[in-house]
Amino acid sequence: MNSTISLFGLNQRQRWLAQQLWLCETLDEVAELRDSIDEDMWQDLFVIMELIFLADMDSMIDNEEDCKDAIKIMKRIRDEPII
Repeated sequence: MNSTISLFGLNQRQRWLAQQLWLCETLDEVAELRDSIDEDMWQDLFVIMELIFLADMDSMIDNEEDCKDAIKIMKRIRDEPII
């Protein structure tokens, strides 16, 4: 994973969760974080985890050749008529 990512549009609670997640070095630490917060924060925690994952994945894509399947899917979605 890259050492720095940028996430925009987070509220204060989501920023705090992102900071806490970033400090976790293992999945066990992530589980401990989850267990230490109120259950009503879990959805935000899972969303932040996915955003971090997607931001890291996004940094691995340099050009269209890196995602040929995604290009085919997007073309099909764009070109198919809406019923």
